[in-house]
Amino acid sequence: MEDRGPQVLAVAVFFFALTWLAVGLRVYVRAILIKSWGTDDWAMALALAMFTCYLCCQIGGVHYGTGRHNADLSQHDMETALHFWYYCEIFYVVSSTCLKVAVGLFLLRIAVRKPHVWMLHAFNGASVVFGAAYCLICILQCNPISTYWTLQPNNVHCLPADTVANLTYAASALGSVADWVFGTLPAFIIWDLHMNPRTKLVVCGILGFAAIGSTATLVRLPYIKGMVSHSDFLWTTVDMAIWSTIEPGIGITAACIATLRPLLQHFFHHSGLSTAERTNTNNFGGTKSRVGYIRSPDSYGMGLPSQTTAAFGISKSVQVSHITEEVVQNSGSADSTPKASHEVGR
Repeated sequence: MEDRGPQVLAVAVFFFALTWLAVGLRVYVRAILIKSWGTDDWAMALALAMFTCYLCCQIGGVHYGTGRHNADLSQHDMETALHFWYYCEIFYVVSSTCLKVAVGLFLLRIAVRKPHVWMLHAFNGASVVFGAAYCLICILQCNPISTYWTLQPNNVHCLPADTVANLTYAASALGSVADWVFGTLPAFIIWDLHMNPRTKLVVCGILGFAAIGSTATLVRLPYIKGMVSHSDFLWTTVDMAIWSTIEPGIGITAACIATLRPLLQHFFHHSGLSTAERTNTNNFGGTKSRVGYIRSPDSYGMGLPSQTTAAFGISKSVQVSHITEEVVQNSGSADSTPKASHEVGR
């Protein structure tokens, strides 16, 4: 008896552990370490909750027959597995939509120019609208809804399988476009800021890392055709089920990794592995500079100006002068002792 269920189960368990670890570290950084919890973090928490529901349904489907041929299953097990498949579709769409919104909101925290802000709002809005429409189609594709799992998801009481597959292709295409926009836009946001080229490249790479899930979306595309199977649905869709787990799993993990640099700084600072940082910073509190003892943007993120460090712990309302930005970026070479505190950007 052929059974690919263990493959589906292994991927589900792996990404369950990985995403919870990644989001847990993000929560620690944003809520505790730098105290900069924002709407993008709430969206990411919602994405994780929906992805967890998806994984639970997928594991339940594996128990009853996902990854096996219909001929090897009893009528009850096949219907139960299809029932879980139905809920997997819904939770996949919702979690993917929340993930894209979370990445968009993350970039909005560092976007300053109006065209960038408008573009992010447009893609976030399009993601929500299309995601909601696609979710409703998944919910109401059969009439009555129970027809999806009591018989087959491809029958006269449901939308044609080709129609559902085409909508899935369209959703995947939109998701890929949004991911690539979110992955390349940071380069345009960062490039005009007062930083050296090496720092700009590092920052663009870290921010663009949040959109890495698009690679899994592209790999998933060829397997969507398995949805049109009329005779062996639970077997022919197993590759799609696996890549439907990998796609949001990688996306959630990558988007959280993009926020973890303060945690690494905290670790190196307290472990004594970074002597330079210990010399020029004071427990993430400030940086020695020629203009006095100032609050260091680098303490919260990537050594960026204030508008950019909004995503890493400083509000966009805080304004740092160009002189201070330059001093902060070159603080490693500062040789003067701290003087009286200066207010910044008032």
